[in-house]
Amino acid sequence: MTARTQRLIQYLVIALAALVAVLPLALYGYSCGHDFDFHLRSWMEASAQWHGGVLKPVWAFHAAWNAGEPRLLFYPPLSWITGALLTSVLPWTWVSTTFTGLVLFLSGLTMHRLVRRWTTGGVATLAACAYLANPYMLFCAYERTAYAELMAAAWMPLLLAALLRPRVSTWRVAVAIALLWLTNAPAAVIGCYTLLLVGAGRLILMWRRDRAAAKNYAGALAGGFALGLLADAFYLLPMAVERKYVQLNLAIVPNARPDANYLFSHTGDEFHDGVLVHSSLIGIGLVVLAVVSAIAWTLLQKRRVESFHSMHRRDATMLMERGRSDAVAIAIPVLAIFSVLVIFLLTRFSAPVWHIAPELVFLQFPWRFLSVQAAVSILLLALCIERLGELRGASRMPWQVLAGAGLCIAGLAGFLGANTGFRQGCDDEEGLTPQRMAFAHGDGFEQTDEYTPVGANNESLAIHLPAAWIATTATGVPDGRNGEPTAKTLVPREETPHPDDLVFNVNAPVPSQFLVIRMRSFRGWHVLRDGAELTALPYRSDGLTAVPLNSAGPHRVELRYRRTADQWLGALLSLVGLGVVIGLAKRESRSSRRLIST
Repeated sequence: MTARTQRLIQYLVIALAALVAVLPLALYGYSCGHDFDFHLRSWMEASAQWHGGVLKPVWAFHAAWNAGEPRLLFYPPLSWITGALLTSVLPWTWVSTTFTGLVLFLSGLTMHRLVRRWTTGGVATLAACAYLANPYMLFCAYERTAYAELMAAAWMPLLLAALLRPRVSTWRVAVAIALLWLTNAPAAVIGCYTLLLVGAGRLILMWRRDRAAAKNYAGALAGGFALGLLADAFYLLPMAVERKYVQLNLAIVPNARPDANYLFSHTGDEFHDGVLVHSSLIGIGLVVLAVVSAIAWTLLQKRRVESFHSMHRRDATMLMERGRSDAVAIAIPVLAIFSVLVIFLLTRFSAPVWHIAPELVFLQFPWRFLSVQAAVSILLLALCIERLGELRGASRMPWQVLAGAGLCIAGLAGFLGANTGFRQGCDDEEGLTPQRMAFAHGDGFEQTDEYTPVGANNESLAIHLPAAWIATTATGVPDGRNGEPTAKTLVPREETPHPDDLVFNVNAPVPSQFLVIRMRSFRGWHVLRDGAELTALPYRSDGLTAVPLNSAGPHRVELRYRRTADQWLGALLSLVGLGVVIGLAKRESRSSRRLIST
C-alpha cells in the first residue's frame, strides 16, 4: 500500500468516526441545545436574503419581531454562511445534523494534520478520532448546539500546528487567526491568548538556545497575528467601528459572567448548574489528561535517551529521530504549563485576570478555554503513545488497529456519552419544523439583546406589528389607543426590486402626523421623505422609525440601507491581506521545492 493510499484510508476512517459520533442525531432526531434557536434563525435569515438577491446580508429583518437587528453584521459569517448553504441543498430536518457531522470531520482532519507531523499515521488517526469525539466537542454539539464554537474548534489544531512548527510561517499563523475570527468571536479571543501564552513559552525556551531564532519566531507570530486581522478586515473593521451603536454589554447578564461560571459554581439556576457540572468535569478531565501525558512522555523520553546512549552504532535514522524528539521536547513543557494555566483560569482565583485582561470578560464562560485545551490534551496523549511505540520497536501496533480503536472511541462517545448525557429535548415551539413554519409565515423571532441598537428598549417592543402605520404622535401605536382606527391608518409596503429598500406611499389626512415604520433605526439606514433625506428623527423607546409628515396629502417615504464607509474600507483591506497571505504561501512553497531539488 502506497503512502498516499494509506492516508486516504485514514481520512475515510476519520469520516466514519464523525458519522458514528453524530449517528444518534440521525437516528433519534436533532438535539435542541442552548443555542439551537439562534443559529437556526441566522441560517434561515441568510438563506431567505440570498433568495431575495442580497449576497452579503447585514441586517436580520425578521429579528426583534420583524423590527430587525444587525446580527449578520456583528456575528462572524463562516458558520451562518455554511448553515445557509446547507439549507439550499438539503431538507431542513437534515441541516443541523449534517452541519455537526461536517464540522466534526473537519476537526478530525485538522487534528490529523497536527499530530501527523510528530507521529505515525496510525497514531494521528487515533488522535483525530479522539479529538472529534472528545467530551467538550460533543458537549458543544449535543448540549449547547453552539455550532459556531464547534466549527471554531476545527481551527484550534491549525493554530497549534502553526505555533509549534520547527520553522514558523507568518502566513500559517495568519490563516489560523483569520479562520477563528471568521467563525466565533469568543474562540478567536481564546486563540489570540493561546498565541500569546504558547508563543511566549516557546520563545523563552528558544531564547536560551538561539536568540536570533527567537527573534525571528517573535516576528513571525506578530506578523501573522496582524496579517490575520488584516485579512478579516471586511468583518472586523465594521464590527469595531459600529459596536458603539449596539448594546453589547447586554451579553454580560448575571449567569453569563465569568465570576458565575468557575469550576463547580452554583448560581441557583438548576439548569445552568447542570451545565457547570458537565463543563467542570470535562475541564478537570482534559487538564489531568494533558499533565499525565506530559509526565509520562518525559519518563519515556528518559528511557529512550538511555537506550540511545547504550547503542554502539548510532546510525542516521536514530540521529534523525533524536532531532525530532528534541523538537517535541520544546513543545511538551510549553503545552503542559499552558494546561496548568487553563485550569487556573477556570477557578475563582483567576478573577482579577478576567476583569483586567482585554476583551476576556466577553468570553462569558471560562470553560470556553476547553476548546483549545482539548486539542492540547489529545496532542500530548498522541505524543505519549508515539513515544511508547518507539520503545516497543517492531512490536508497535499497526495503524489499522489504532484506526479501529479510534472508531470505537467515537462510537462509545456518541452513543453512551453524548446521546445519554448531553442530548437536549425539544419543546413544541422549539423544534425545527415549527420554527421553520413560523419563519415562513412571517411571524418574526425574538431579538438578540446584545445586538439591540443603542436607545432601544426591548421591553417596549410589541409583537405582531404591521409594516407601517400613521400615528398622531411619534410614539403612537396601531391599536386604536391613540384614537386612530387601525383599518384606516395601516400603510402597506411597496414592492421594490431590492429587498433592502422599504418604500411606503402614504396619504396624510392632516399635517403634523407621523409614519411609524416597523424597522429599528441603525447606522446605514437612510430615511428619505419625498426624496429628501432626514437626519434627525423623533425618539421612540422601542427603537422603531418615526417619520414626521409635515403636511397633509401624499408622501413617499423610503428606508434604504447602504454600505457604510467602514464596510467598503474593510473589504479593500481584506483583499490586500488575502493577497499578502497568498504571496507568502507561494514564496514558501517555491523555497521548499528548491531545497528538495538541491
